[in-house]
Amino acid sequence: MIDAVKLHLKIFGPIVVFMLCSCATVLDEDGALAITPYDIQDSGRIVIDARINGLGPFRFALDTGASISVIFDQLRNRLELEAIPGKSVLIHGAVASGRFPLLIIRRLDVGREAWVDARFASLPGDTAVDTGIDGILGVDFLRRYAVGFSTRDRAVRLYPPDLVGRRSYRGWASVPLEPEYIGESGAALYLVKAELAGRRIPAIFDLGAGLNMINQAAAESVGLTPKFSRDEDHVAGAIESTPVVAWVRVDQVTTGRVRWQNEMFAVAELGILSTLMHGDSPCAILGSGLFNQRDFIIDFARNRLLVKVAMEEVDDSIPLQLRGQLEQPGHGAPVSCGA
Repeated sequence: MIDAVKLHLKIFGPIVVFMLCSCATVLDEDGALAITPYDIQDSGRIVIDARINGLGPFRFALDTGASISVIFDQLRNRLELEAIPGKSVLIHGAVASGRFPLLIIRRLDVGREAWVDARFASLPGDTAVDTGIDGILGVDFLRRYAVGFSTRDRAVRLYPPDLVGRRSYRGWASVPLEPEYIGESGAALYLVKAELAGRRIPAIFDLGAGLNMINQAAAESVGLTPKFSRDEDHVAGAIESTPVVAWVRVDQVTTGRVRWQNEMFAVAELGILSTLMHGDSPCAILGSGLFNQRDFIIDFARNRLLVKVAMEEVDDSIPLQLRGQLEQPGHGAPVSCGA
């Protein structure tokens, strides 16, 4: 079972609301169950505050590459949280796998929202990837909501899933998310269809990853030439680390109608990619750095990612006159309501 996927590289450093036909055009406060500020770490990960059993706040990274939420042993011991006797969970980390204790947190609060009797895995938290955080809030927490990220006020908004389904987000691209169910609990991670240098490759949507990555098979299939490598470059996973084989620059990365130019990818052989792809097929990881400079919403109920796009990313087939209209305030590339 994929219960935690954590990636981090030690060298990486660091609106007005318009209403049309009762549909929201940007992230807004109406209907949000909770609103909480977020920080972006030097690694690019998104971190928020949460309280446990009324104590805190404590720092948790939001991680779509972790199917189960995690608390690290230092905080667990400080709060004197007891593991469930005889219960453990198999963790497939980025590099290695292992079994770790399970525990129940009576109450975890994020803003005004409470998660009661939440199941967490307890990890040592002794790798470089865990610096500056007390734990991870994974897909098991996030998929309770439609989760919105606003760059304007650096806030995470937790929406009722049905609310997002009733709105039209004009000027937002809709990227399909494909759940990958693995393991004994049926927990899921989410894949997107990405194009790297014109070649379509499945990619993990992983806000917990501090960088973009591809395996060797993907690099070869795209015809990418490694730019450089350094012996000291390692990917630190939740359990172990692995060296970066090389770095490559991808001139264009696309998913849906969202495009990025000249993105760096680390080439490394990670166990998690083999686990997901059932072998050595080409696969990539799209990390948080691609998304944390945009407004976006993770709509788990409809298996889609809504991303605010710039006008230059609008489909070239749209007539120039219409594109001019879309550039006016309150408009954007049309995206249909619902799934």
